[in-house]
Amino acid sequence: MVTIFDWEEIIKEGSAEIIIPLRELFKRENGYYEPAWSPVFYNPLMRISRDLTVLFTYYVFNGKQFYFIDVLSGTGIRGIRLALESNGYGIINDIDPIAYHYMLRNTIHNKVNDRIKPSLCEANSLLNNYTFSGIPVDYIDIDPYGSPIPFIDSAVKPLAKHSYLGVTATDSGPLTCSHKAKTLRRYGVRCIDVDFDKELGLRILIYNLILRGASQDVSLEPVISYMHKYYYRVFFKAYRSGKRSYELLEECSGYIWYCKNTLERGYIREPQRNTTSTCSDGSRALLVGPLWICKLGDHEIIHKITVYMKEKFKDIISQETFKLLEVLREEININQPYIRYDLLFGYLKKNMPPIKAFIQFLSEHGVKASRSHFDPRAIKINISIRELMELLK
Repeated sequence: MVTIFDWEEIIKEGSAEIIIPLRELFKRENGYYEPAWSPVFYNPLMRISRDLTVLFTYYVFNGKQFYFIDVLSGTGIRGIRLALESNGYGIINDIDPIAYHYMLRNTIHNKVNDRIKPSLCEANSLLNNYTFSGIPVDYIDIDPYGSPIPFIDSAVKPLAKHSYLGVTATDSGPLTCSHKAKTLRRYGVRCIDVDFDKELGLRILIYNLILRGASQDVSLEPVISYMHKYYYRVFFKAYRSGKRSYELLEECSGYIWYCKNTLERGYIREPQRNTTSTCSDGSRALLVGPLWICKLGDHEIIHKITVYMKEKFKDIISQETFKLLEVLREEININQPYIRYDLLFGYLKKNMPPIKAFIQFLSEHGVKASRSHFDPRAIKINISIRELMELLK
């Protein structure tokens, strides 16, 4: 039995009940809870991330037992939910002694202390030690405050030959090029201003993670990737293969060319081979990269998770999570960067019809089109801007 003190509370998320310090004590002047002020980190806004971790691992491991490491655990809620809802067992870890104290109590409170071992260790040290343990890890989760880059080299080492990796990045400022100096220092990309900055950030992140994996002869293939509020999240399928990692980089690394005045955009592999980057107004296109230029996920997996698990997990997973999956399922097969709908019709000097009606119009004319989860003002289409202009004429 775990004692709950009067300055603590129990919150329920999915099947888990987590003991945390009273959120009432850590509110801003506007009344919103600030998780960074609490002695142990718990962020309710990250629920979709944890929901999808449960859905993803349950699907890829077919409901069977799997071994995981949650490297930066805080209260331990993600790992506890994996044990309760997805048949996982393994390690939850944090370097903070207060977090370790709460992880111990929360595993006991949720009766999963026979399946989950809390650990008090620096993240890279834990991962590097596991490399030589002889224990193949089926799933590793990296959810840091800021960039995940400092952890990736260590994270891919203990992964099993066929395994999975979940990565969060909360440094959306550098990734969306709001802090251009940091973008160059951290991700090796010289920024330009684009109207699809949120998707640009995800493509920069994926490329850098895949590059770090490839340096360890591990191929990381994105299966589900998205942006929600202030963070990015990517689930990778991992293969221990130098050849496969090379082929993936060769096929899917490149640059985006962009014409700010005409909104044209497209992909190229190498800048010197660019024969399509002249804008329709005669100016030269801007280049940004290197980054990921292939699809942002696997449509079949997203479809199956959305359709087949909605009933099974309806009392565990939030409806907001399934709504996000529905949008991802629609847009995932359209690989062009999204277009800001308001900027498009501003360029056309026409009144905007409702987005839904415009997408229907495009579909009736043989164009794949959908809304995008990145931005409520965004649409995705599978034709170029020039082709779109011709169609609208």
